[in-house]
Amino acid sequence: MSEPTVQDGRRPLVAQAFRPANGRRAALKGCATLIAVAALSSIATLVAQKHIQKSTVYEWTTADTKPNDWGAVRQVMRTPTPTLDELEIHISTLQPGKSPHAPHQHQHEELLIIKEGTLETFQSGATRRVGPGGIIFQASNEMHNVTNVGQTPATYFVIGWTVPGASK
Repeated sequence: MSEPTVQDGRRPLVAQAFRPANGRRAALKGCATLIAVAALSSIATLVAQKHIQKSTVYEWTTADTKPNDWGAVRQVMRTPTPTLDELEIHISTLQPGKSPHAPHQHQHEELLIIKEGTLETFQSGATRRVGPGGIIFQASNEMHNVTNVGQTPATYFVIGWTVPGASK
């Protein structure tokens, strides 16, 4: 029985690993190598797949709150969902007179729900005040920011989302 060869007369690597002259041990070694490569490939594929968030509950806690220059922030979630490329929720607390950032814009949209305190929101040149229970909607690609204009810390929930196909 003749074995396949390449132009220089040598057998291809797979043929060398399994040729009868190498014996049973070499054949087993070749099979083990192929299985290991297949397993590693499968693991790499699973790692590359995004975790899709299922229904869940997040308890109110301040345990994960991280202080910063303007107050504090607690990241609740930032992950894909069945219908969104990303759903991001965090809770911010602004100290009086502070703002988390200069006016800016971004592709994704956001809702801010005020828990306590008084915020002034800047939206495309206009400013408005909003207190506890108020909701601020920040539309895609519009200049915006918030400032705590009260005498006490202002805490608010930020819910942002990115839809499939949107530029990042």
